[in-house]
Amino acid sequence: MAAAYAKIKLMFRNKEMRGYIGAATVFAMVMSLLLFLAFKEIPETNNDIFKVIVGMLVGSLSVVIYTFIGKNPEELESLKAKNEALEDKVAAMVIEKDKLEKLLRDTQTEVIDKLAVSGKNFKFEVKK
Repeated sequence: MAAAYAKIKLMFRNKEMRGYIGAATVFAMVMSLLLFLAFKEIPETNNDIFKVIVGMLVGSLSVVIYTFIGKNPEELESLKAKNEALEDKVAAMVIEKDKLEKLLRDTQTEVIDKLAVSGKNFKFEVKK
């Protein structure tokens, strides 16, 4: 019994599994409600309230379908925002890389000019 409880508890920690279970529950409720309406008639006193509740459940079917096919609108938007932030960071890194390459080229040119025999700052001195 404890092992089964631990397994169920672990299953509900998983975000995707919770989404699938919730979506399946809503889907089953809507289908059972439609079956119920096929065989029973709702009394006139509760008709309006029942229509509102059924409308809300049917309206939530789009989220249920998104969950079943593996798409979560909020998760998609957060991934898009994260992707844009990463693209901005990559652009900034490319600019910094270009600056470092220019600095390296300038430093190499300066070292070559100072150390080369044919450089403009070369002074030939004979040591005695």
